[in-house]
Amino acid sequence: MPTPVLSPWNEGSGFGVKDKTPKATLDKLLAMPQPRLDGYHTALPAASAVAARFRSEDADWSKERAVREFRNTCPDELVPWVDATVVLANNQGYFPPLLGTGGNDGRLDFSTTFHQRLVEVLDPAPRFQRRSLVFAADLLSGSQTERLHAAAIGQFDPAAAGGRGSSPFGGASSLVNPWGYLLLVEGALLFAASAVRRHQHGTGRAAIPFTVLTSPDGSSSGAVNEASRGEVWAPLWERPFTLAEVLQLFAEARATWNGRPAQRAVEFYAATRSLGVARGVDSFIRYGLHQRNGLAFVAVPVERVRVQAKPEVRLAARLEEWVARVRRADSSIAVGQVLRRFDAAHMAFARDGGPQRLGDLLAVITGLELAVGRSGRAKVAVPARRPPAAEDFLETLATAECAELRVAAGIASCATRVGTDRQPARAMRHLLLPVDPAGTWRDSPIVPGLATRSLTAVLADVLAWRCRTAVDESDSTIFRGAPTFRHGIPVPAADLYDLALGRLDGDLLGRWLPACLALNWHGVSHEWGDADRSPDLPVATVGLLHALAAGIAPDGASSATPRLALDPSWAPRLAAGQVTDVHREAARRLRQAGWEAVLLPATTTIDGAAVAAAVVPRCRRPKSPLARYFAVSMHTQNEQRPHTATPEPEEAIA
Repeated sequence: MPTPVLSPWNEGSGFGVKDKTPKATLDKLLAMPQPRLDGYHTALPAASAVAARFRSEDADWSKERAVREFRNTCPDELVPWVDATVVLANNQGYFPPLLGTGGNDGRLDFSTTFHQRLVEVLDPAPRFQRRSLVFAADLLSGSQTERLHAAAIGQFDPAAAGGRGSSPFGGASSLVNPWGYLLLVEGALLFAASAVRRHQHGTGRAAIPFTVLTSPDGSSSGAVNEASRGEVWAPLWERPFTLAEVLQLFAEARATWNGRPAQRAVEFYAATRSLGVARGVDSFIRYGLHQRNGLAFVAVPVERVRVQAKPEVRLAARLEEWVARVRRADSSIAVGQVLRRFDAAHMAFARDGGPQRLGDLLAVITGLELAVGRSGRAKVAVPARRPPAAEDFLETLATAECAELRVAAGIASCATRVGTDRQPARAMRHLLLPVDPAGTWRDSPIVPGLATRSLTAVLADVLAWRCRTAVDESDSTIFRGAPTFRHGIPVPAADLYDLALGRLDGDLLGRWLPACLALNWHGVSHEWGDADRSPDLPVATVGLLHALAAGIAPDGASSATPRLALDPSWAPRLAAGQVTDVHREAARRLRQAGWEAVLLPATTTIDGAAVAAAVVPRCRRPKSPLARYFAVSMHTQNEQRPHTATPEPEEAIA
């Protein structure tokens, strides 16, 4: 028994003044003496009354008013059609995109087309009955023994919709199996919508099953600002479902993300990765309802998305709130461009998961902080971001297993202690980003240039700042000189030597560091899997500076004797290229502690800024390479220096 489908609010539905052909089709359908059409006979008076009042000159009814009056007076059998085409909420009508703009796509009225296909399959003439049975058999078997009807299909089947450019000979006709169209409309009624409750879908939105706002991301053919009605994610299941189970599935239409129904494509992706969808659904086909054929809309298949668990995708929920506040603020074009990059990275991570996608997403977050910090309007409207704890994020990021990530995490986790004058402790993000530890914006970063200058030059400035301010920390009395950061995840010495030698991928490090700066590293500890690997090419200057950066006690001195540390002048001198002089001074300072150190040749080709950058993060076991490669204790029982402690050729930089 077909569901009654009537749209008295639409022109071309058989109820308008000029709807001669649609009215004739409806009359022909109602003239068929078949009990299965009783629903149409029952609903027709209500539809005719609403249509007459809606089009009368003294009524002054809006389309929404006509829909409301019809829903209040029509039989219950017709309610699913009304709810699938128009949703009334907050005195406004919303059109579920699957059925166009209220049951029509431009001039094509879906209810009239439905009536035409019903007439074709229910015609009692014997030859039409035989043809109807063949159409049904073709649809069930996937064959095509009967020639298809030349009739409109609308947005539902782009391959058969015809139109210009649809054939090598120009334009082809639209073709349709009438039973296929009837079942298509009947199936669309499962997507019947309802007004929202508790504003879960936002102010004035409708709860439309498996339907979200459109996004160009995740689609190879997507385009920003493309005209679109939205997206429909059609659920697929592999085990047999009864009709009752299907009705329950669509009634619940569960696709939840971060405690609320998914409203955007990225949230639907995240729901499929965090098991936020109904049980029994194996995958979804993502369709975009885009304007592609002139003014006509078509259902574009974007991707088949399997439901699978990627627990790390849940981390994205901890990043979305602040970005949403930026999106709502009146911001600059530059901020808008970064928001666009965030949307793309957000979609990629929700779809694929993994450490690389997570790193890309976090790096864009840091880029957005920099953009907001440079925008006067956005900085007034949006508070400084409070980053989430890095511990859970590091569990996923660490699976990348690359030296660039280890160095980036070591740098980003560096932090000072509270100063003697109660200056707050600063993490690395408080130096490189325009934010203060108190959670407020600064006019500019303490150390500017992240993402605009060479990373080694920026880190050399960080070391210079640290050496200048180390004396202000409460424990600085135990050092003679300036130690580097006292907090941070130690980095394997071999990785830091590679940084000094320029052997790391600069672009990759430039992506991992902003990603790590987006997190709060307070109290986080981590041991890298290959922390004790031997360096391929030790760098003497870096090895000597690492020992002093951690502080080294003079041999035989009491516990009250200050430990020897870096000279505050070394960092700017390294950046100026005075590597040899700094090395010699570091060697002399080590001799004061009882170590005979390796001397450099008169000239070297090493980059001083890279050496300074390699000294910024904490080195894991800094004295171990000292004894193995660069120096020997003057009081050791073995007076012979290790063979690798002799000066190396200039190109070896040791």
